[in-house]
Amino acid sequence: MTTYAVLCFLLRDEKLLLIRKKTGFGAGKITGAGGRIEPGESPEETAIREVREEVGVSIRSLRKVGLLEFYSTSPEPDWIVYVFLSSDFEGEPAPSEEAEPQWVSVDELPLDQMWQDDSIWLRHALSGRFVRGKFWFDEGYTRLLRWEVTTESLAL
Repeated sequence: MTTYAVLCFLLRDEKLLLIRKKTGFGAGKITGAGGRIEPGESPEETAIREVREEVGVSIRSLRKVGLLEFYSTSPEPDWIVYVFLSSDFEGEPAPSEEAEPQWVSVDELPLDQMWQDDSIWLRHALSGRFVRGKFWFDEGYTRLLRWEVTTESLAL
């Protein structure tokens, strides 16, 4: 069964807000804030809720910059993830039970501590392109086996 989720990256002064995930799938990895879409919620509503819950920041507006599918042992995706970017938010990020936030330079992403697929698609999304990606991992999501990525320009 496919799980629908979101990732949201906050951008300020050439720095990207990332979190070290403390719980759940991917615990220990550095990633964007995000989580599962709840019944009746839009992806945008989920992104706003998850950022507020995980780092205490209120998003005023966001932009969809990607749609990613993740596969392991099934021909159907395990995850379909909507990716958002926001530079229009208020509040200072604070730690929560789920996340330890950190600002990093967009030129110095800690890719060795992030999901393997991030090195393939994230810079495209940060540079103003919409990214569509399919990523195939081994059963335990420990190794990226192959991928397909396309990008297109976003209207400004």
